[in-house]
Amino acid sequence: MTRCLAFLLLLLHFLFVSCSSGAKVVTIDVQAAKNLIQTNHVYLDVRTVGEFVKGHVDAAKIINIPYMVDTSKGRMKNQDFLKEVSSTFSKEDYVVVGCQSGVRSLYATSDLLADGFKNVKDMGGGYMDWVRNKFRVKTPEAKEEL
Repeated sequence: MTRCLAFLLLLLHFLFVSCSSGAKVVTIDVQAAKNLIQTNHVYLDVRTVGEFVKGHVDAAKIINIPYMVDTSKGRMKNQDFLKEVSSTFSKEDYVVVGCQSGVRSLYATSDLLADGFKNVKDMGGGYMDWVRNKFRVKTPEAKEEL
């Protein structure tokens, strides 16, 4: 399956879930996400493990559960995503979902809401906006950077 086809399938899935789910995705900017993460929200990074290891948001409570996984056939949706999230979080937990640019986190947040999670928010702009705003990140070279 090509990346383009995989993306189209993801888009169709997102549209289906969005239309069939009663819950609406709330997208917040990185400043609002930072404020929530500094209080009582957990940050759920849905990027691949490889992306996460290269650098991620500096948060006291951060979990990496990829929404997409790299396979020999290209990047595909992680079929165990909801199961992995459900084994880590309760449906009542306060969670900010982020990715690289804001696309995967939007899909992931939509799936979580459709699965009954009540307090999840999508971080628009993703890690790229976080870095662009010069917020703290953790990288392999240095544990904390400005």
